[in-house]
Amino acid sequence: MLEYQLIRSKRRKTLLLQVKYGQVTVRAPESVTSAFIDTFVQEKSSWLRAKVAEQRDKTQYCDFRQGATLFFLGEEVSLNLSTASQAKVFISNASTTAAEALSQGSFSGGQLNVVISERVNAKLVGPVAKAKQVKKQLEAFFKQQAEQLLIERLELISKKISLVATKITIRQYRARWGSCNNRGELSFNYLLMMTPLHVIDYVIVHELCHLKYLNHSRSFWQLVEQHSPNYQTAKNWLNSHQSQLHWKKPD
Repeated sequence: MLEYQLIRSKRRKTLLLQVKYGQVTVRAPESVTSAFIDTFVQEKSSWLRAKVAEQRDKTQYCDFRQGATLFFLGEEVSLNLSTASQAKVFISNASTTAAEALSQGSFSGGQLNVVISERVNAKLVGPVAKAKQVKKQLEAFFKQQAEQLLIERLELISKKISLVATKITIRQYRARWGSCNNRGELSFNYLLMMTPLHVIDYVIVHELCHLKYLNHSRSFWQLVEQHSPNYQTAKNWLNSHQSQLHWKKPD
């Protein structure tokens, strides 16, 4: 039986199959039985397996090992791993923070240095364990950078378009860049730090506009376009780089 993630919804009326990052998701109404869903997936298994294989072949995952590449502010950077008495993550040839780099004009890439503490490194057995430690430190670094840059951009854009959130959360999502709920609370994926500034700004505008329209109606997109005229360019960048923006668990 093909493995899949099941998401049920009261509002959904039909079954929907999705394949993203080589994984299958089934979106289903609450009334549909698990047995029916299993049968439906089985009937579509040949097509699903082909799509999974196709996406996994095309996906350019970062494996968090020496020389691996990933994006930071839309620029490709390579990982340089080392050990020292204290752990840290920093970018060569760049300012201390992403916000500082951007305030000076633009970010021109460089090397992303991940320094593992000697104490921790001594306990790491094998390349997979080391890759997991690198990923852990990078996640902390990206979150720290996002908590500064995203909040700064959010405050600036929020004042400009006169839409203010009640609460802001920065975290990592598996398959979304941001969210807004009916309490006016916004959440952003800190892996947005992998994208160019114009993409970050578009996502912020997108979620702020949900404070007025909690849907994707025509009125919503008109408001997005009003405050982010080139939003389609940002969406295209996300679509064309989606396989490189997904962080896979090291194995």
